[in-house]
Amino acid sequence: MISRTKKLATEGTLIVFSVLFALFITQLVENNKVKKRKEQALTNIYIELSTNKQILNGWIHKHGRMKDILTKMVENPEDSLRQVLTKKQFLDFGVLTEEKSFIDALLNNTAWESAKSTQIIAEFEFKTVQDFTRVYALQRILQEESIRKFTNIYFERESQDLQNLSATLLQLQLVISEIVGQEETLKYLLDKLVNENWQKKNSL
Repeated sequence: MISRTKKLATEGTLIVFSVLFALFITQLVENNKVKKRKEQALTNIYIELSTNKQILNGWIHKHGRMKDILTKMVENPEDSLRQVLTKKQFLDFGVLTEEKSFIDALLNNTAWESAKSTQIIAEFEFKTVQDFTRVYALQRILQEESIRKFTNIYFERESQDLQNLSATLLQLQLVISEIVGQEETLKYLLDKLVNENWQKKNSL
């Protein structure tokens, strides 16, 4: 009777151990999957931000030139490009952009939105989430609000009436200055985030 009890106890212990060990292995596998998903999500975000940084550098150069052109037009009524504008039948955007497109590429947020939708960001460090949120929020404001404000001013009927040229140029100059300021701030944040954290991640 005693030996049978010991046998049952031993078998019970083995069963419990087997179940716990199986759960342990299952958890390890699941943790490994989550870790891989996290690393892939971070990689996708850093690649996306690196691409956005390249696009932003082009924006800063182009919009910086526009800011200089508009500032000269506002400050000097005899500015040569302003004189070119006054001879047109409309506010020629090409004169302001030196015949280049205002926006030739968009800043993306696909990787970031994907990480949020899959809730993998719950695995990110709190500071990392803060940094990403700050960058993508400024990116959204710049792209969806400030740049849209500039184009809205340009396409207003009053802006196309060259009798309002002085007021229109001043409005555009103020908004493009705001845009360039936001772009410079975003560039600083991207440089810090991508250069420091991406390099640190790749060195691990």
